[in-house]
Amino acid sequence: MSQSALGQKQITILLVVAAVLLVAIIGILIWQNSSSPSSSSSVPPVSTDSAAVTPPAGMGAQVPEVDFDPATAPAVPEGETPLEYLTGYYEACVAKEYEKAYGLLPVASQQYYGDAASFAQTLEGYGISEFSVDEPVESDGTVSIVGWQVAQGMTFGYEWTFVKADDGTWRVKSRTMAGAQ
Repeated sequence: MSQSALGQKQITILLVVAAVLLVAIIGILIWQNSSSPSSSSSVPPVSTDSAAVTPPAGMGAQVPEVDFDPATAPAVPEGETPLEYLTGYYEACVAKEYEKAYGLLPVASQQYYGDAASFAQTLEGYGISEFSVDEPVESDGTVSIVGWQVAQGMTFGYEWTFVKADDGTWRVKSRTMAGAQ
């Protein structure tokens, strides 16, 4: 075999080995990316199972527990019912009056969002388009009302709890995720 034929054979072998190594590296990279969840996506998975609907990112996050203090809790204005108060909250959200809506939240929710600007940014992401409010359920100086909001084509409920303070005013105690429809 001539010197040039041997050199061409070696070059061909080296090219084949390089190609195989390149394919192996690409295969490993693809396998690693498909086997670990991506942290770069903030879009929640969409489910066709209505019992397993995933809320928009951030919606329904557990708000840390805060001791309820009627003296510092938002008060339902005199002459207004908890139902009217809650309806006003959702009307403010739909009208994008986020500072007003933020001021109507329970103290724990306000602390969770930090400030009205963060709250506004979160609600803009939700894209609340409509709402409905269930009839209040009253028992022993407490009123519970579930408000439903439509965001990103899905309906999510929050249960609001109001407590009658010693001075007779209703105070906003809490707001917790009540589920999805």
